[in-house]
Amino acid sequence: MRRWLMITAVGVGLALPALTFGRGPATQIQVKNNFFTPQTPAARAFQTGTSFQWLRAGSGGAHNVQQDAGLFRSGGLTSGPINFSISASAGSYHYYCQLHGSPAGGMAGVVKVAPIKNLAPVGNPFTVIWADSGTNTGKAFDVRYKVGSGAWKIWKNDVAQFKAIFGLNMQPVPVMLGTTYQFQVRSELASNHAKVSGWSPALTVTP
Repeated sequence: MRRWLMITAVGVGLALPALTFGRGPATQIQVKNNFFTPQTPAARAFQTGTSFQWLRAGSGGAHNVQQDAGLFRSGGLTSGPINFSISASAGSYHYYCQLHGSPAGGMAGVVKVAPIKNLAPVGNPFTVIWADSGTNTGKAFDVRYKVGSGAWKIWKNDVAQFKAIFGLNMQPVPVMLGTTYQFQVRSELASNHAKVSGWSPALTVTP
């Protein structure tokens, strides 16, 4: 990314209003004998706090939880209790047990987190939020958008910021009342942007 684009992105992040999010209960996923349940829980909207928790109270076969790109990992294989949590930024995260699954399937599943919006500042522009300082599923992000039925376009690429105002100074496009905008986010390792989640469920905004 060009130097001036990075400076612009940081400047926008500093200009955003302070936001707070509710802390909700974790979605629990049970680690069973060679399968997870629910395998693919309902998608969640981004919020501060633990988003997903993998649990096994007793002992059993050797299992663990690992995301395909290494964005999270519960640790090595264990036949003992498992209690592993993530506070997820927006994205879709395929995960598996290293012994009984793989990125292609087997003992595996997917958890999904969508970005959210805040109707600030007052007026047509609005804020899109995809992470905060407490998330631990990546510290860099790609954000894309589309207008109406148009094609997806990249808005943010490999950025460290957690939110941004869409339509600020008419960038990347002027926001028009009654027009539908959609947003998707994927999370990355800050040290290796090739280690990336899938795209999140879409946030739809119609000002």
